[in-house]
Amino acid sequence: MTAPGWPPGREPARCPVHTRNEAFVPLPPQAVWERLVDATAWPSWYPNARRVVLTGAPVLGPGVEFRWTTLRVRVRCVVDRWEPYRLLGWTGRAVGSSGHHRWVLTPAPGGTRVVTEETQTGLLPHLAAPALTRSLLRWHQRWLDGIAG
Repeated sequence: MTAPGWPPGREPARCPVHTRNEAFVPLPPQAVWERLVDATAWPSWYPNARRVVLTGAPVLGPGVEFRWTTLRVRVRCVVDRWEPYRLLGWTGRAVGSSGHHRWVLTPAPGGTRVVTEETQTGLLPHLAAPALTRSLLRWHQRWLDGIAG
């Protein structure tokens, strides 16, 4: 199931790269949310996040801009989907690509069902779609594992 609210042009059907990972995390949605919005702490539990810098805010929030390095690429992002404890999403741009990454949290007995999805479009995602999709699926699973602590 895909949650509503993809930005125009970033819908999965319109992008050459779309990944979706899902996991049960034995933490309440509030605890998962707090880990996600504290982006500058991501590198401490997600090894693919590097040099995370937020502009004008200590944590992620609506409209907050941030930069980070992921998959060895420097990405500029802005938070554009925000439903506290339920949906966090950002649109990002890097050389040769743009995309949308989002997290959907659903309360479940004993914890939270967490879904992370990403779409990418542009020349590089078009040319490297199979390899990029495999890499994102692997790294997003590690991100989900890291959220659980």
